[in-house]
Parts: sequence; structure tokens; C-alpha cells
Amino acid sequence: MAEISLELIGRRLDAIQTELREFKFAVDVDRRDAASWRTNLIVEVAAKLATFELRIDNRLAQIDEKFGEMDEKVDEAFARLDEKVDESFARLDGKADEGFARLDGKADEGFARLDGK
Repeated sequence: MAEISLELIGRRLDAIQTELREFKFAVDVDRRDAASWRTNLIVEVAAKLATFELRIDNRLAQIDEKFGEMDEKVDEAFARLDEKVDESFARLDGKADEGFARLDGKADEGFARLDGK
């Protein structure tokens, strides 16, 4: 059986140490890449969320403006309706007064006829 020389073992250990150093370097690079990737992902997600928040704020402002316009239109419509109702009641009140005046006149005529008989 051939003896394993110390020189062969030394070279093999050097090769193993070199492979370990390369592996460690690759792991460090991967770790830094992963940290960088994670940081970039966080920044990108934060930017997207901020953009989304601005869009939502803009839409809510537009909706609020539309509700304000609708509220003004509803107020105007109710004001017009209130005026029409007031006018209608005034006309009815006038007609009722006329009707009661005629009725009083007729009643007075009727009572006068009864008194004259």
C-alpha cells in the first residue's frame, strides 16, 4: 500500500482552504445581494404604497368635491320647492278666503230672505 505523502495532504488542505474561502466569499456576496435586494424591494413597495395613497387621496378629494356640488344642487332644489309650496299655499289661502267670503255673502243673503219673509 502506498503511503500518503505529507506534501499531498498539504496540497489537498490548501485546496480545501481555497474552496472554503471561495465558498465564504460567495455566501458573503449572496448575503449582501439578498440584503440589497430586500432593501430595494422595501423601497419599491414603499414608493408604490405612497403612490397608491396619493391616488386614493386625490379620488377622495374629487368625490368630496362632487358631493359638495350635489349638496348645493339639492339645497337649490329644496329652496325652489319651498318657494313653490309657499306660492301654492298662498294661492289656496286666497281662494279659500274668496270662497269663505262668497259663502258668508250667500249666508247673509239667505238670512236676509228668511228675515224678510
